Amino acid sequence: MTEVLSPDNSTEIAELAENYELPTGTVEHLRTHSWAPLPGLLSAAAVATIHDQVEKYAAPVQPSETEKWMTSDEYARVLRSHDGMAWTDDWFRDLALSPRLSNLALDLLDRSEGLFIHDMTFTKPGNEGGPTPFHQDFPFWPFDRQGAFTIWIALTDLTPDMGILQFMPGSHAEGPLGRFSRAPGDDIRKTYTDLEEKYGFAGGTALKAGDATVHYDLTVHGANQNSTPDPRAAYTLRYMPTDVVYTGAPHRHFDKFRLVPGELFADSPHVPHISR
Repeated sequence: MTEVLSPDNSTEIAELAENYELPTGTVEHLRTHSWAPLPGLLSAAAVATIHDQVEKYAAPVQPSETEKWMTSDEYARVLRSHDGMAWTDDWFRDLALSPRLSNLALDLLDRSEGLFIHDMTFTKPGNEGGPTPFHQDFPFWPFDRQGAFTIWIALTDLTPDMGILQFMPGSHAEGPLGRFSRAPGDDIRKTYTDLEEKYGFAGGTALKAGDATVHYDLTVHGANQNSTPDPRAAYTLRYMPTDVVYTGAPHRHFDKFRLVPGELFADSPHVPHISR
């Protein structure tokens, strides 16, 4: 891994050494409603530093052979992303493994150990930022079981008209529904027409810089278009339990780990462990 830290530009953000005080009932809310809010996870100053690091170091997503649709100009108007920064930049790895974020992940897992598996940015451009089709994350991952989740952190103040994530509360109980969001407009609701009536929507409300949400890999979620002139920027971290097995399904991030189908992710030297 390339060393990029410098005395004036590092993860020495004081609050990262402190535990986040999880609001009462958050884990239960997540288990019941498929998502939960994490207000004030980080300070505005901390996320401004993260945003600066993204702009300085992270390389844009390079889609794999199975994801050529992501290179389309139309998709670029939906989202622009950076991917797997913590595997090329020690600054981001230190961030993800900091006590504030890793202990939060363990609280949400309700386990003493877990794995950090992925980080990514999601920027919805201003003016032309189209809607993100509703989908589940799980069908895109090479995992043999559910249990992973995404912590989605606002990098600036966000208003509802900027396309903040919306969730279908309770939808993780549906199990895997297949791959959608393969192209702009490919929305899971077109196939499963009863989802909207069955679950409705939650989230999508204004967030301050540093506010966050968490959702399961089976949660049906999406976002409206960004109808403002300002970009909607978010940084995500993904964690999961230690008992998940690699299925061998292609994925641009995990392909680099050279796992063997049937192998535990926990046995790979490329997958950081978290523990108390």
